[in-house]
Formats: sequence, structure tokens, C-alpha cells
Amino acid sequence: MTIAMAEPAPTGAPIAKDAIDPELIRLARKRPHIGIITAAGLVFLCGFFLLKLSPDRRFAGATTAPDKVALADIAAGKISNDRFIKIEAAELAMAHSIRASNNKGLGLRVVPVRGTGEKIWIVTTGDGWDPPTFGNFTGRLRPLRDLAFSSQLVDYAKDHPRPLFAPPTSVRAAFAGGKVATVTGEQLELQPDDRVAFDTIDPNVTVLIATFNSRLPNKDVWATELGKAGVAIITSRDPTDHTIHFDVTGDLATVTAKLQAANLWSPSRLETSTHHFETTWAALKGSSPAGFVVNGTTIPDTQIDLLGLYVARGIPSDAYALITDENPADYWYVLPITIALCVIGLIFAWAFVRAVKRDLLTPVA
Repeated sequence: MTIAMAEPAPTGAPIAKDAIDPELIRLARKRPHIGIITAAGLVFLCGFFLLKLSPDRRFAGATTAPDKVALADIAAGKISNDRFIKIEAAELAMAHSIRASNNKGLGLRVVPVRGTGEKIWIVTTGDGWDPPTFGNFTGRLRPLRDLAFSSQLVDYAKDHPRPLFAPPTSVRAAFAGGKVATVTGEQLELQPDDRVAFDTIDPNVTVLIATFNSRLPNKDVWATELGKAGVAIITSRDPTDHTIHFDVTGDLATVTAKLQAANLWSPSRLETSTHHFETTWAALKGSSPAGFVVNGTTIPDTQIDLLGLYVARGIPSDAYALITDENPADYWYVLPITIALCVIGLIFAWAFVRAVKRDLLTPVA
């Protein structure tokens, strides 16, 4: 017996009443499965970013009006992080400011507050054209170590000595092994190789900056006229086409009177004569009671106003930074991102549970 196979109906041919049109059949696709590793990875990432956003989320929920706090409370760690605060009567040590930037722009200036032992820093704009702020600062309080450039800031502070100033009495008091009390109230412990520098004013010498003109056209004419006026020249230096410096004997008042009497006052200018001295802490500690000894020269304490102490020291690990250009309203986007991360995390947590049941707990026939 021969069995004949039915020929398929030609395309476009009529379909029998009880037959199924193959062109209308659509088989359901297999539902895609999310693997355990994929689901767990996305849950982890959502949790990670939620954790990273925690400081910004706290600051975004702060009150719109800043809380007034004291510098002492910040230094003592009594103020919680990421608060919107205001501090008053804060004096900045602008000579110790450090510029921080991640690009070629103006960046930021990070400046310590005087009298806080560098435990409180103000992070402000690096644009010198911005209006200055005196004493009062408002912004976000954060641990300095949480800033993006904190490691570079700490490394720079360690490698670059910053001058602090102390009166001669405080320096002498530290010769016995104690700490030097600076004019800002900080206590410094100096190392033998730390650099110490100071300037003194010579009361018996005055600097005369002479200007050349048609009546006094050069150095020789000026020297002759000063001799006639009774002004003794010690030395001359820094000549240019228009001026020359003379170191002359006498104090400012005496030299001024002689120049006025000789009609030499108008084309000249007078300045005090200063001498710069520089040594190390180890060498300075050997000074006699008669004065500070630098390279064999003894300078009486009465001739010194302040001594500059160049100390390279690290920034305290528990230092705080007040970022002046941050406001809670600027972080409006944190809440929507948090909600989106929570939703995504919950979806993939559910997918993770299903994947575990499907791949690990369901028995295989």
C-alpha cells in the first residue's frame, strides 16, 4: 500500500474550513532569564551608589537657613558632618592658602583659619576678581579627608614649609626644649633643620633712591651733591637708566632734614635699611643672652619684631573643610536619583531571588 503525503497548499491558495493558516501562527518566545550574577551585581551597584550618595543626601535635606556654630565646636568635633552652617569672626591665614584644581582653570583656594591649628579650612573660589569675604563664611561642613583633592593637599602641605611668626620672647622661651608660641596662638615644635628667618631695621643707615633728571643726570653728580649736603654714602647699588640706590649714614629724620636743606628732597625717596638673617633652629638655639647669633653676628632682641619659622607640617587627620559655594538647594537631584536607585535595586533583588529559586533550588529531572 502506498501512502501519499499531502502537498502543501500553494501560497495565496484558499485555506480549508477546518485548517489552520500557518502564516497566522505565532509561537510565544521564551521568556528571558536574568542570571544570578547579573542580578547580584546590579543590586550591589545600587547599594554602592546609595552609600556614596549618603553625604549629599544628608546635606540636601538640611534646612535652608544655615546654623550658626562656633569655631571651637567644629575643631572639637561637636558639629555633625554635611551640615549647612555659618561661622563668624574667622580670620584666614591667606599666606598659607593652597590652590587646588583638577584642570587648567582658576580652581579653588583652601585656606586655614587662624588659631585653629589648621584643623579648620575654608574652601573658596580661586577667582581673585570675586568680592572678598571678611570674617563670616557660610557653606557645607565636611571632613577634609573626604574632599576629592585631599591627598594632594596633604602631600603639598608636607613638602612645602609655611611661615609662622613668633616674638623673640616666645622663641627664647622655647630654647629649653619647649614649643614656640606663635602670634596666632599656635604651639610649634621645631626640628633642628627647620629654617628660621627675620629682618631687622638698621637705625643708623637709610636707603636713598635717587632719580636722575636734567639737574642731577647721573651717579657722580648725585654723589657730589650729597657730599655737599653732608650726607655720607656707604655704598651704591641697583643702578638703572633712571634711578640708583644709595645706602647713607643717619636715620630717616636726619637724612630728610639734610636733603631738604640742600634742595635734594624732590628727586629722591627714602626708605629704612633692612637686613635679612637666616639660619636653622639648631644654630639659633645656641644664641647668647645678648642677642640672637646668626653666622657670627649678634642681633639684640630689641631690634627684632618677629621671627619667621618655616615649618613643614602635615594637616591634622581630623581637619574640617567649610565649602563656601555649596547650598542644600543645589542638591535637588539627589532625591530623584535615590528613588531611581531604590526601585532598580528592588527589581533586581526580586530577580535575584527568582534566579536562586530557579537555578539552585528547583530540582532537575
